[in-house]
Amino acid sequence: MPLRFDPGQRFSCRSCGRCCRRGWDIALAPEEVEAYRRAEAARWYRDEEDGPEGTEVDPFEPTSGPAYRIRKRPDGACGFLSPENRCRIHEEMGADKKPLTCRLFPFRLNPAGGDTVVTASFSCPTVVANQGQPLGEQQRELAALRREWSRAQPEADRPVELVRGRPIPGVTVGSIRRTLRQMLDHPGPGGVPDLRANVARMAHWLEDLSRHRVVRLAPDRLAEYVELTGRYAASSVNPLPARPPSALARLLLRGFFFTVAALRLRLEDGRDRGLRVGLRLRVLRLLAHLHGLWPAADGVDRAARRRVAISLEDPRIHGLVHHSIRAAIEALGTGRRPLLEEVAVSFALLDAALSLAAMHADRDGAAVISEETLVRGLTEAADLAHVGEEGLVGRLLTPLSAGLQALTRFAEHPGE
Repeated sequence: MPLRFDPGQRFSCRSCGRCCRRGWDIALAPEEVEAYRRAEAARWYRDEEDGPEGTEVDPFEPTSGPAYRIRKRPDGACGFLSPENRCRIHEEMGADKKPLTCRLFPFRLNPAGGDTVVTASFSCPTVVANQGQPLGEQQRELAALRREWSRAQPEADRPVELVRGRPIPGVTVGSIRRTLRQMLDHPGPGGVPDLRANVARMAHWLEDLSRHRVVRLAPDRLAEYVELTGRYAASSVNPLPARPPSALARLLLRGFFFTVAALRLRLEDGRDRGLRVGLRLRVLRLLAHLHGLWPAADGVDRAARRRVAISLEDPRIHGLVHHSIRAAIEALGTGRRPLLEEVAVSFALLDAALSLAAMHADRDGAAVISEETLVRGLTEAADLAHVGEEGLVGRLLTPLSAGLQALTRFAEHPGE
């Protein structure tokens, strides 16, 4: 399968250690565990961040099937992370001996529609900031990782669907991505893209594609329809009427934000077993607050979105938001969700990130979000993809994203 990746994305690891501290499971193959045990890797493990190296407990826990995972410290971090943010396995055995899961991050390989779609996780601040080496210059390394991953975690090629039950060919997926990218970059007054107006135009066009009579078109007719309507929608300069999201959509997006914020509390707690009564109480307080029944708590204040401005006129904020939307467009077609659902979840995550950024800014006493608070919001919202995408939570994300009304939420006035 050919590799398809975002040509505008950059990444070079800055060794910030965030990915090692988020409490994610580090999956290990049996042969990796065997190699680490032969090297007596337990002598590099720390039971506490500031504790001495060495542990009497096996650092490698069996999971379902033949796989293993690295045992986490009480704070949720990987026990092989040193106080200097260095992986001790990397330092002692070399970069190529780190777990394949770690070597692959921040990338994810998605075999779909005859391609392998490479996506880059916004849980990494460097990916969000778009700093480092362009992915186009890392094709050899990505191809080698793909070969290793295919052997260790073989995945069947998934069909790409427009909506559930309606597969579409790769040429149509490419046409949709290309049209959305043209809409995103459509220049506004002064030559700078008006992101809110451009996203409103995307919402109108995608809603048209979601209509039953369009979805039911034969593949060749659908491809023609997408090409013709997309060309007109991307080039038209006629203003489109504002359509704010419905009250139900706002309620659903509040539920989506609750999912993101509750996951944030879980990651801060660090533990993944036990009763965790304190965590449960914090989650209940969060739920009550988001419904107006409890004061702000745990850094979440729903009123901050109204108090703090989200100024897309700031070039730094505009650049980060543009990059987030562009990356979501380039990632379309992974096959993990139907394409229109992918768009909706991406904008629901962006909405949650903007709310988190406003809350961080509000706690800092600022009246407007900054580049720093927006990066924090984007990374925290993106953590959902690493912990909550599978199982029940993953199934709930699509309805909670409010469908294409997540785009109209972004397109409305930021304080509403």
